[in-house]
Amino acid sequence: MVKLKKVTLQYVEVEDRIRMSAESDGEEPVVFWLTQRLCGRLVKRLALHLEKSAPQSILLDKGLALTFQQHDAEWRQQPTEPVRIRSISRSVLPERVDLNFPVGGASINFPLYDGESARLEMNMVELRQWMGVVYRQFQAAGWPMDVWPRWFTLADSGRN
Repeated sequence: MVKLKKVTLQYVEVEDRIRMSAESDGEEPVVFWLTQRLCGRLVKRLALHLEKSAPQSILLDKGLALTFQQHDAEWRQQPTEPVRIRSISRSVLPERVDLNFPVGGASINFPLYDGESARLEMNMVELRQWMGVVYRQFQAAGWPMDVWPRWFTLADSGRN
């Protein structure tokens, strides 16, 4: 299992896919090409996980609380240098990914070659930040936004 430590997402119009460039310890960078179909499935499952993980409150609407948490996570995100890829970097077009939901986070397992996989582990804040980046890539692509829950799109006005 290869553990991914840093990823950069960018919509590539000519491919009509999101390119996720990934760094791992001691490995060459890997490029994952994420299709609209795969991203839509990921968004639905990860948003549901965020909803289930939100505490219940009598004083605050759950959707509003999720919107505030999303807004807060994205504002705390620090800019970083993008992952540098070379023309010789491995490239993978995953047909599916496996999701795991450990307490306090999520992990996405991307298939590599020869039965190996790469894991992107995120705590809840990092997951919200990653989802915010994916959301912006959906917008850049002009992909249908109906996979995004209403509470997530309400946070749109506060995105940085």
